[in-house]
Amino acid sequence: MRGVTTPKATVNNARILLVALLTLALDQLTKWLVIQKLPFNGEPVAVVDGFFELVHFGNTGAAWSLFSGHNFWLALFSLAALIFLWMSRRQFGAEELLGQVALGLILGGVVGNLIDRVVHHHVVDFLQFYIPFRFPAFNVADSGICTGVGLMFLQSFRKPKPGQTWARKGKVPLAVNGLAEPDEESEA
Repeated sequence: MRGVTTPKATVNNARILLVALLTLALDQLTKWLVIQKLPFNGEPVAVVDGFFELVHFGNTGAAWSLFSGHNFWLALFSLAALIFLWMSRRQFGAEELLGQVALGLILGGVVGNLIDRVVHHHVVDFLQFYIPFRFPAFNVADSGICTGVGLMFLQSFRKPKPGQTWARKGKVPLAVNGLAEPDEESEA
C-alpha cells in the first residue's frame, strides 16, 4: 500500500501546497515591488520613524548574513531542505491543520529565497526594524520560515486528542519489552 495516497492525505498535501504558494506569491510580489521602486543599497524609506523602514539589500548569506558569500552552497542546502521537509512531512505534523500551515509557510519561504539565490544571486531583504538596535533586514520568506518553525514548536507541546495517544500516533511504541501503557498497568 506504500505510495498510495488516501483522500485525507491528498487534502492535507493540498493545504500545505496552498499555504506554500500563497507565501511564495506574497514574497515574490513584495520583492518585485522593492526591486522596482527602491534603489539597491540606497537610502531607506522611513515608514515609522526610528522603528521601521523599507530598504533594498542583497544577502548572499543565511540569516543575519551568516555564511555570507556562499550563495551557491546555501542554494543547494535550500533545495536539499525542501526535499527533506516534503519527504518527511508526516514527521512534522502534516496530519494536523497547524502542522499543514507551518509546513506551508516554511516551504513557501524556502522556495522564495531559493528563487532569489538563483535569479539574483542573493536574497532580497527589505524589512528593517529598530528594536532598540538595528535588527538585520529580512523579507516575507524569512517571516514565513520563522513563523512556520514557531508554529511547529507550539504544536510539539499539544497533547493528543481524547482517545488518541502518542503511541497510536506512532510516536511511542505501545509496548516496549513487555511494558504496557500506564493506564493498563494501573488496572492490573
